[in-house]
Amino acid sequence: MDVAATGTMSQPAGRLNKYVCKCCWLTLGCLVLCTFLAFFSSRFWVAKLLANLRVQLVIAGLPVLLVGVFLRHWRLALIACVVIALHLSWFATAFPPVPNGDSFRHFVTVTSVNVLSENVQHDQVIADLIEANPDVIAVLELTPMLDQKLRQDLPAYSHVMSRSGNSGNFGVGVYSKYPLADAEYFESVEAIDSIAVTVVVEQVRGSEENFGLFVTHPLPPMNGDLFEKRNRQLEDVADRIHRFREQASAIPVVLLGDLNLTPWSPLFLELQSRSGLVRGISDFSLEPTWYRFPLFPFGLVIDHGLIEPSLACSDFKVGKPMGSDHRSITLRIASSD
Repeated sequence: MDVAATGTMSQPAGRLNKYVCKCCWLTLGCLVLCTFLAFFSSRFWVAKLLANLRVQLVIAGLPVLLVGVFLRHWRLALIACVVIALHLSWFATAFPPVPNGDSFRHFVTVTSVNVLSENVQHDQVIADLIEANPDVIAVLELTPMLDQKLRQDLPAYSHVMSRSGNSGNFGVGVYSKYPLADAEYFESVEAIDSIAVTVVVEQVRGSEENFGLFVTHPLPPMNGDLFEKRNRQLEDVADRIHRFREQASAIPVVLLGDLNLTPWSPLFLELQSRSGLVRGISDFSLEPTWYRFPLFPFGLVIDHGLIEPSLACSDFKVGKPMGSDHRSITLRIASSD
């Protein structure tokens, strides 16, 4: 009787295990395919999208690994482990080493925010910027209405350059507590303005220190044509930064923007290499700056601050919800003594 009862109980358990294993193998097959395609992210826009989803691919792979270990399906567990490791290796490249803070002093605080052009919750945008309290603000998807409100409600940021009347979602502006010099709007692709400007930071001790600020917002790579235009814009911005650094080697550079690119994409590494800048980050964080839905797995890290290697990011924060599908990012930047 006990044997029969045990057999009766084990049959459903056995069927359940087979079903779970079948689902895991199917999931793993999809992960392997996505991982393989991600190796071609520099060439194909679909593969690029997959490379940006490494966090999500790791999250999907972890249950498969755990099931394989728990049920002792070692081949399943081993393949899942390899897939996860291949994606995790890219996270190491996304977090450059942070220099020793003892040899640095605070230089400037900057904020970048994609406000979403259709967002009318301007008071929340203002509140978010006031809480961040940066010295310089870069605003993307800027509209004439918000431009006017920012000028009115943030009088401390009296140095402004903005183009808010652009068609589509590509209005851009810089709002600064410090004077702006050598301001320039430029187009890397047709009808999308980026900004290059020198910010004159007035130090308390009476001296002046400048830094070059570039602000850009390339197209989202949702098809092959947009993918090529996005890449061309990032390449052009990187080349302009490189030329600026050659002409004014003593002036550090900061790049801010919604780059429509995650730090674990090979194209992000190419951007850093081509521009000579590094990602401004103070610690390990996977907190998304853009959300498709307001949950962690449905977000991406696509808003960035890149800084001169001679600078250090002593603090990095992602802002709170303010009516946009993006969150602001704020970098507290330090310079060497």
